[in-house]
Amino acid sequence: MSTASLAGSERYPNMSPNGRKPWHLNEPNILNRLEHPDGEAQADFGTVYVVKSGELVERKVLTLSFPYSNAAFVFPVPKENTECFLEALGRLFQQMGGVPRKIWFDNLSAAVMSIQHDGKRECTEAFRRFCAHYRFEPLFCNPYSGHEKGHVENKVGYGRRNWCVPPPVIDTPEQLETYLAEAARADMQRPHYVKKQTIAELWEQEKCKLLTLPTTPLEIFRLETCHLNKYAELSFDAALFPLPQCRAMQPVLVKVKWDVLEVLTADGTYTPIVTLPRPYTEKVIPVDWKAVLKRYEKRPRAVMYSSFTNMMPQALQTFLTVEDMNARKARIRLLHRLLDTYTLEEIGQVLGELSHQQEHLAVALEHALYAIKHPVFRPEPFSESHTPPALHGQIPMLDEYDRILGVRVE
Repeated sequence: MSTASLAGSERYPNMSPNGRKPWHLNEPNILNRLEHPDGEAQADFGTVYVVKSGELVERKVLTLSFPYSNAAFVFPVPKENTECFLEALGRLFQQMGGVPRKIWFDNLSAAVMSIQHDGKRECTEAFRRFCAHYRFEPLFCNPYSGHEKGHVENKVGYGRRNWCVPPPVIDTPEQLETYLAEAARADMQRPHYVKKQTIAELWEQEKCKLLTLPTTPLEIFRLETCHLNKYAELSFDAALFPLPQCRAMQPVLVKVKWDVLEVLTADGTYTPIVTLPRPYTEKVIPVDWKAVLKRYEKRPRAVMYSSFTNMMPQALQTFLTVEDMNARKARIRLLHRLLDTYTLEEIGQVLGELSHQQEHLAVALEHALYAIKHPVFRPEPFSESHTPPALHGQIPMLDEYDRILGVRVE
């Protein structure tokens, strides 16, 4: 045996002469089956995209899942700030008709301010009040250990793939709330991936383990003292709100909720002044419509089934989904060319004003769009102020002009 082999054998007594590791180091990891007690939940945020006003807009969705039954409840919000997080959690409790006894979270800033050396979390005051009101126990994963709440991590991805592909078309936040709640409710009719019962049946068994809801939901808000500027405008989150009913530099109290700002007087009476929408900067995902139409030009049948068609204005959808395939191809090429000069919204607006039954719709569309970019100059009526009013409408006496100018008329 070589010196190297001897050295290896002395260092690792279980190592074989060929230098391989001991058997217990080559053994694959053994997975333990986890048992999840009923009445416990996991919470996490996910990102989805929806179509709003023809644009692809980002939305955050809070998912609350139950590993025991595989049930899930979801609520969309604009951002992941404290007010949105707590409002969404309270709405989910209302949806499920109770409060989980324990909820696992990651260390999101809306709930956790810092992690102490001993691992204890210093939670925000708003989150502590929320937990005390609804009486549940919050549990937190180790930092960078999202796998410790793997069930909700999988649920977030499942909901994004199955409920938001293709992106749903919505006009208001309430529409998205209703759509996602109905999708989650319908999903509970499928069987559990291991157990022989449906998710809905298991949820009914688990639901009785929830804590009862408080008589009154907790109102989620924070108070901020602000001063109007010299133009009597309120500055909040880089947005300016004119308040003409107030005086310049007036101090006000702002009640910040997840969706609105309630402005109150700061004189001790706290009289409501006005309610304003909370400003959010929506993250818009740009769509290269010329590239989309280039694909349609190669596969015109895809117009009927593509999610991008649903993102277009309704008039454009009607324009492109004509049954005649040759006409459809011609219209696709026309739109591709028009996008060099006009926006999709301009084309859709003009199409909405035209009758789709007219014989030469494409020609009428181009003429109407051209008129928008090149309006006809129509001068204002000329007002002549030099002639005395008494002479307006009278036939001038040219003989008198001839006499003054010395013109001889034969």
